[in-house]
This record gives sequence, structure tokens and C-alpha cells, in this order.
Amino acid sequence: MVELGSSLFSPIEKYCLLESEIFENYNLDKAYNFCGTIAKKHYENFPIASFFLPKVERRFLYSVYSFARLADDIADETNLIFSNQSKLELLNNLRENLLGIEVANNINNPIFLALKDTIEKKNIPKEPFLKLIHAFELDVMFVQPERFTDLEEYCKYSANPIGELVLHIFGEFDDRKLQFSNLICTGLQLANFWQDLSIDIPRGRIYIPLEFIENFRFTNDDLINYREKEKIEVCIQELLKLTKKYFINGWQLILFLSNRLLRFQINATIAGGLAILRKAHNLGHKLRIRRPRLNIFDFFYIFLNSIS
Repeated sequence: MVELGSSLFSPIEKYCLLESEIFENYNLDKAYNFCGTIAKKHYENFPIASFFLPKVERRFLYSVYSFARLADDIADETNLIFSNQSKLELLNNLRENLLGIEVANNINNPIFLALKDTIEKKNIPKEPFLKLIHAFELDVMFVQPERFTDLEEYCKYSANPIGELVLHIFGEFDDRKLQFSNLICTGLQLANFWQDLSIDIPRGRIYIPLEFIENFRFTNDDLINYREKEKIEVCIQELLKLTKKYFINGWQLILFLSNRLLRFQINATIAGGLAILRKAHNLGHKLRIRRPRLNIFDFFYIFLNSIS
């Protein structure tokens, strides 16, 4: 059994490995507060509507988010410290800790302390968490997708498990709801790819599938050096159009949810995703050099359109 907290990367102490003794006096409430701090520090990635949810469910969401953030930091935020092999070892350490969490005693790491409580109280299976870890392993060993179906396959691990976890936390999980949730989560992941083109491409990650690049007659080098803008424009608009369909089809989830506040959350999430797509559409090929951002008026519009 791996010692929980002994070699886990903390998103709070950026780029540093923390010894477990730092957290020796953490109780459950302090652990959840620690997870809440992580979520609030990354407000752009954590849905704003979540703060309208009941306090109990919100803290469960904080623990899930913090676990995902922990894995994400290992995969993406440690390039100057760890080799790819070291990252994979840390992610495997995370997996072993997760698999042993039910029988672990004296957990000092606050993320795992809160996560164990969440898993036990909401009877959550391990599979969604394991899928997330696998997604971050894929990030470490990134390979440009060849086809759009490769992106969809990646989303099965990187995004869809989050929706599944949310359904479990609210006691809303069933196969029909999961089907629509997966569509929404895939849409969110795809939208994130397109809004982050200006960040990912300079880092060596091109998420536009090779089949699209070939079909629209430009090259990776054109993307990197920002050439063939008209061809890139047409390609991006096609990708945005395909992405929008996931939100439109996934919206049906709201019809089957019994929790009113969760319906609001999902409405706001879809509205936010569509708002990003609209801004991305307006930027077109400029997405290569500029990231779209929502402003206060966008959030107000999303709030008004999320009330049902």
C-alpha cells in the first residue's frame, strides 16, 4: 500500500512536492476547505454556477475537482521539473492511492481525505477517477489526433467522467442521463480545445485532427507560423459547428433531472459553452493568437438564460 500524501503533487504549493507531515493536523472540514481553495483559485475552469449549488454537494464537487486538478498539474504544469517518465510514475502513484483509498487509515493529504469521504457518502465507483488519470497519461505522451473520432475517444476519458461524477453526487445517475451528460462534457472538452489554440499550439499540442488539416489544405507548420489564415478559418468554423451539435443534443439531460439547482447548473454550463463557441466563431482564425474570454455581460446573459 502506498503511503497516501507522501509523494503527491500539490496544486497549492506550485511545482513542489509536499511531505505528508504538513497535513498531519487536517480534519475533514479543513480538508474540504483546502479543496475549496483550489477550486476558487482556478475560477475560470470551475463552473461559476457551481457556487449556486447546495453547500453539501458543492463541497463534494470541490473534492472531485481537486483530485482532477492534482492530476492535471502533474501532467501539464511540471514541465520544468519532471521528465515524462517521472510524470507517469506520479500519475501511477495517484492511481495506486485511489485504488487503496477505502482501506487507507490516517490519510494526511487533504485532497484524498475529502475524496475518501465523498466516495463513501455518495457511493461513487472508482472507474470515473481511473479514466481521468488515464486521460492525463495521454496528455503526458501527447500525439496529435488523426481523426475526429480520436478526439471523441479522448473525451471519454478526459471529460465525460466529470459529468458522471456530478450525476453520482446528486443521486441522479442512470444510463439515459449519462448518455446526454457525455454529449455535454464532450462538447465542453472540444470547445476548450478550440478556445485554447493560442496556448496549446506554441506548447507543441495541436488538437486539430490531421484529417481536417489535410482536407482544408494547410499544414501543421502553417498553424505554428500562422500562415494560410483563410484555410485555417474555414477549418475552425467547421470544427465549431461540429462542437455545437454536442451541446444541442446533450441539452435533453435537463428534461430528466429532478434536482432544480442541478438543472440550473447544467443550463448554465451549456449556455457558457455556447457563448464560448460564439466568441470563437467571431474570432475565426484569430483563435490561433487570441483566447476568447467571457465578460460580466456574458455571465449575466448566461445567468438569465439558465433559470428554468
